[in-house]
Amino acid sequence: MTSQLSLCESFVFSNRAIGSSYLCRDVRSRKNAPNSCLFERSGDDKNDESNNERPVNDLDIFGQPKNKQRRNIVDEGDIRGPDRIKSCIPYVLVMIDGDAFGKYIYERIPPLGTLDYVLLRPIVEGVQAAPFLGVVLFALFALGPRFTNQSREVRFNAQQAVFLDIAILFPTLIGEALVDAHLPRAFLEPAANFVWYTYISAVVYCVSSNLRGKIPNQIPFISSAADTAIGPF
Repeated sequence: MTSQLSLCESFVFSNRAIGSSYLCRDVRSRKNAPNSCLFERSGDDKNDESNNERPVNDLDIFGQPKNKQRRNIVDEGDIRGPDRIKSCIPYVLVMIDGDAFGKYIYERIPPLGTLDYVLLRPIVEGVQAAPFLGVVLFALFALGPRFTNQSREVRFNAQQAVFLDIAILFPTLIGEALVDAHLPRAFLEPAANFVWYTYISAVVYCVSSNLRGKIPNQIPFISSAADTAIGPF
């Protein structure tokens, strides 16, 4: 009887040992095995997957890459803050010296004549009344931005305005010679109108580009000459 009891106890004890070892192996195997369930996932797996699958928006409101847009702004030479207004001021010199070429247009288009008489004509008459004031303004716009440590964009526009003013000087001398020759108006008017439309288009392009923050460096010959004159810095 005693031997039977000891045999039963050893059998139960062995079964418990085998079951516990099997249970431990099963738990360890479940921890190490990949999760094959389609609907139940651990919290770490969900967080990792959500981080990996989170969409990244690299486009702006117009559907263009943000990095590309930022790079284009830098490449185009963005003009910032007060420099936009400062870059427009030197072109007043061109308007003053080229105003005489618009006399026929002001006669044909009275609103333009009124606008010129109110805004620009007082400045033109003041410069013409003061001796050497035109030369002083020319030297001021040519050399002033360099000695006042202005930005490269302001110095570029000042130099470009000076070159445009020099370009107007040649038709001015030719026009004075033709007027002294008493040529008919049918010949003088188209020539004067051509010069006026040309320099007004250049001034409008430069001013509008500066106000939008872009360097007006697309005028043939003159822009490249101005860029070379101010140097790389």
